[in-house]
Amino acid sequence: MKKLSTLFLVLLLALFTGQALFAQDGAVTGEDGTASTMDELKVSMDSNNAQLAKARQTYIQSLLDVKNAKANYQPTIELLLTSTYMPNPPIGKTTISVDELSSQLGVVIPGAAAGEYVTLYDGMKNIYYNAGLSITQPLFTWGKIPNAVKLYTQVAQIRALAIEDTYNQLTAQLKARVSALKYMDDILVLLDQTKDTADELVQVSQDAYDNGMILKQDVSKAKISAMEIDVTRQEIMKEYRTNLQELRTLTGNEDLNAEDIDYSVNEDEIQAIVAIDHDELYAMATRASSEPLTMLRKQTQALQLKKKIAQDSLYWKPDLALQVSLSYGGSAFPLVETNWYRADDYGLYMTLAVKSTVWDGGKKLNDVSYAQSEILGSIADYDAAVDQLQSVAEENIAAAELAQAKIEYLELKLEESQDRLELLERQFAVGYISKTDVLSQQIEVYTNQMNLIKEKISIAQAAYTLAYVTGILE
Repeated sequence: MKKLSTLFLVLLLALFTGQALFAQDGAVTGEDGTASTMDELKVSMDSNNAQLAKARQTYIQSLLDVKNAKANYQPTIELLLTSTYMPNPPIGKTTISVDELSSQLGVVIPGAAAGEYVTLYDGMKNIYYNAGLSITQPLFTWGKIPNAVKLYTQVAQIRALAIEDTYNQLTAQLKARVSALKYMDDILVLLDQTKDTADELVQVSQDAYDNGMILKQDVSKAKISAMEIDVTRQEIMKEYRTNLQELRTLTGNEDLNAEDIDYSVNEDEIQAIVAIDHDELYAMATRASSEPLTMLRKQTQALQLKKKIAQDSLYWKPDLALQVSLSYGGSAFPLVETNWYRADDYGLYMTLAVKSTVWDGGKKLNDVSYAQSEILGSIADYDAAVDQLQSVAEENIAAAELAQAKIEYLELKLEESQDRLELLERQFAVGYISKTDVLSQQIEVYTNQMNLIKEKISIAQAAYTLAYVTGILE
């Protein structure tokens, strides 16, 4: 329990950083080899994701802790059996002469010759057995056993919520990453078209320069533009490969490729999320029923139980237990060899034990103070989590607003550049302008389209982060 407070604060900070959606990992094709839908990707993630598997095993362990705590209600039964071999037993063979025996008994021993010895005891056997069975049953513990059961039950509930919260977080990551991957597919197509246009522009510019129609600087400018496209493609491919690898990790399928995913970006869903009233989003993000805040409340309750157990373990608070013991010691193996019990070598004992710590230098008092400090720390963690949720909501609302504004701006800019391209094409057709002007404008159109898609990636990330923190993720 000492680590609970730190554990959950670290967990929350990890979940709600600005890079939350892109901090983890990817998807799988269907069994028939067809591309996987989002639902199939979720199934793959649920079955194969390492984070979820770890969270589930932690939950199973917590259930075992609950069982162990309940087991303290039951008696403890212990059996001890030892066998000792003695090459020289302490009690040896006992004999007496016939004459001495006749003198002591006052009779003549028939059939015995004078000076003959009679064996009275064969001596101890070389093997000696000890057996003990004890049953200890707690009778009164000042509530420590039931409080321990309650404490571990709270921990199990926390870990069950952690599974649900982890699944929701990973689902948000999955949706954001798949959307980004599909958008980047579109960008790569546009980059190929832009590259073809730029190469044509370089060739046309070179021809025009050779004919003395343009300056050399115009040719150099066209070549630089073509090289910039190559650099941009490398940057996009780096992000693309990173995103794909993260998707593979998310779904536990290292063979995933973009063409394995049957998914179209749900822009209506994204817009519906960012269109929710800001105050409503703030309220939903900090709702008391959210998994992170519920976990922290239960953590505080668990720590209060820990403090109660510490208080019940203070000085002069004795625990009461009943112990029943059965012991045996002899040369015959108990319960197996005949006549083992006739030697009167067994015993039955009933003990009522009272145990209490009188003084230990103040350690138990410190345990109570430490538990109280953990409770206050957990309350502070809760307040910090509320602030962090609020901050994440504000950050992503602002990011969504900025992306939305850029989208509206770029849509108008794209429309204007397309209109201008149509005008230049008509002017080129009648010989008013050169082809370089048309090609340069075509590159501008492609650039505006790519910038528009990049902003759509940003708004998708912000939207799915908001969906996660507000609890409206589907």
